[in-house]
Amino acid sequence: MSYNKRLIAVFLTGLLCGFPLKAKGQEVVSTKVLGIINIDETGKALAYPGSIFYDKKSRQLYVVEPGKSKVVFYTPDYFPFLAVGKGYGVKDPVDVFVDSKGNFYLISSNEQKIYVLSSALILKKVIPVKGFKGDNDFVPTHVAVNPVTGEIYVTGAGKDFVACFDQNGKFTRFLYPEIQVKDIKVGSIVSNVGVDSQGRIYLVALDFGQVFVFDKDGNFLFKFGVHGANFGQLSQPSAVAVDEENRRIYVCDPMRQAVLAYDMNGNFLFEFGGRGWSPGWFNYPTDVAVDNRGDVIVTDWLNQRIQILKPEQNKLVPVETTMPSNRAE
Repeated sequence: MSYNKRLIAVFLTGLLCGFPLKAKGQEVVSTKVLGIINIDETGKALAYPGSIFYDKKSRQLYVVEPGKSKVVFYTPDYFPFLAVGKGYGVKDPVDVFVDSKGNFYLISSNEQKIYVLSSALILKKVIPVKGFKGDNDFVPTHVAVNPVTGEIYVTGAGKDFVACFDQNGKFTRFLYPEIQVKDIKVGSIVSNVGVDSQGRIYLVALDFGQVFVFDKDGNFLFKFGVHGANFGQLSQPSAVAVDEENRRIYVCDPMRQAVLAYDMNGNFLFEFGGRGWSPGWFNYPTDVAVDNRGDVIVTDWLNQRIQILKPEQNKLVPVETTMPSNRAE
């Protein structure tokens, strides 16, 4: 199943099962809309953009268009100038990561491979996502590379672990987000993975509505987030971005149509968003990144655009927010 088809399946499940009910009475942080990206390198409209990555060294943004099997490159002022896909030896990319040396890691769900390109966009190697129990039905979805150890982390569709590989592509171990329930360890689907400059690893636990944080060696440090469908809670988080300069962690939640902000210890600070079509509003936001200025970049999937936003904590906006979920914890 293609990347877009999997997203559509999740969205339709929400429609069939019922998105969280709405009630009035909460305020979210206002955002200043700094830019809207809705065209690719050919000048055509973006078609359901997927994963994004912002490289703070080059100050460039990379946007995956799964339906067109390419990654679009944007300049520091967000002008599209290039796309990488089949012509570069890469097939069906669904996620992109740039390491500290400027190497590109593009992962393909259909091919079950990681394509590694140099900073000059020359294909260096192809890493099969193999070598562990259950790899035959492992469909890779996201990739991240530890800046300290060089370890490669890969999430899989519907999987409750992250598969780890060394720089040569050899499988090394699994990482799990787990909680203890009556002496039984319970796991969660990992919807995404992120890293920071210190090598800390962030696993987005979809079912728990939490983010689990590990050190560079894979030792569990702490987890944060409250599972639910109300203000300040995470229903089904999909992505995480770390803003170390401003000491914030952002988590994207498509089901709540919001991005939530936390401090570096995981304490909730504020949230912004809400369902809508005008600039500053979301229609199923799926990914989040932070640029050099601390501005927040969000994939606004069903609105078929990328938004660049500046949260304004001194400005609050009353919105309809979700009632607590009746879903079992």
